[in-house]
Amino acid sequence: MKTTIFILCYNEEVLLPHTIQHYKSQLPNSTIIIYDNYSSDNSVKIAKEHGCLVIQWDSNNEINDYRYLTIKNHCWKMVKTGWIIVADMDEWLCVTEEELVEEEAKNTCILSVKGYDIVGKSNRYDLTDISLPDIFASVYCPEENKHLCFYRKAVCEMNYEPGAHKCNPLFFSNEYTKLAFEKKSLYSKKIYTNKHMNYLGLKYIIQKMIKRYERSKRMREQYQLATHYTNNIRDITNRYLHLLRLVK
Repeated sequence: MKTTIFILCYNEEVLLPHTIQHYKSQLPNSTIIIYDNYSSDNSVKIAKEHGCLVIQWDSNNEINDYRYLTIKNHCWKMVKTGWIIVADMDEWLCVTEEELVEEEAKNTCILSVKGYDIVGKSNRYDLTDISLPDIFASVYCPEENKHLCFYRKAVCEMNYEPGAHKCNPLFFSNEYTKLAFEKKSLYSKKIYTNKHMNYLGLKYIIQKMIKRYERSKRMREQYQLATHYTNNIRDITNRYLHLLRLVK
């Protein structure tokens, strides 16, 4: 089963090796391509050491949702066959090669996904005091119900909107999609889990939010995008504690 995974990256040396390990454990024969925004930490070195391909792109050291959007809508077009996953570093789609084989046999075009905020209790910024795969505390997060995974033979355009929370896909007209329409299997009947690995500890999320707030100023002020980032430590803390109270 051929699967190609595209992951956006900027200074993700803490989470990067865990994200790579997640996908390698689920999809051991996949190719992982890291779209790196000229990280200043060890992200590129870590990615290459773990066998990933690295493609670098420049946004002038700022968060640029429109550049992100262009990458997510076009990076995968270099691949002509197999399954495609397009994700942020903190999005862990849970699907195995065996499940993708089954979905292909059903003529599925896009996986149906349900997202959850994974809530950890790390006391360290580098998360070395917890095992990320063993965190089961979660809270349903509808914003993470993203169409992260699709079958390349069926899809010619995903047409993601900013943040990739919504999309308007276009499908090829071929025998595969013809059967998909007949079987009503454009979207999988099975719901797959997207683990949003964001609130893994208070120190971790505070530092992550503040750094992203600094880099997203133009997006917030000019385009009203990236407005969920904040440098208000009290607000970040309250959100984290709120999720801790809600976890299942």
